[in-house]
Amino acid sequence: MIGHRPTYSALAEGEVVQGAIRNPWKPAAAYVFDPESRTVLVTMGRRWGRFTPNGKHVEGPLFEADPELCIWMSRPRPRNHHRTSRVVEASGER
Repeated sequence: MIGHRPTYSALAEGEVVQGAIRNPWKPAAAYVFDPESRTVLVTMGRRWGRFTPNGKHVEGPLFEADPELCIWMSRPRPRNHHRTSRVVEASGER
C-alpha cells in the first residue's frame, strides 16, 4: 500500500464510510472514491477491491465492479452533493 490510502480494514468494519454509495443491483456493494490514489474502493461484505475510474481491477480479492458506478464516483462534484453527502440507510448484508 502506498501513502495514506484508505485500507479495507479502515473502511469496511461493518459500516460504510461517509460519501459512499451502494450499487442498486447489488446492495451489499459500496463504492467510495479515494482522491489521493484516484481509485474507487469497492467493499462487499468482507471482500474489497480497488478499481480505476473506468472499472479496471487494481488490487484486492474482489475482482468485479460496476464500471458505470466507478465512472460516476470518480467524477468531480461539490463536496456536499446530495447524491454523495450521506450513505443510504440500508443494510449491505442482504
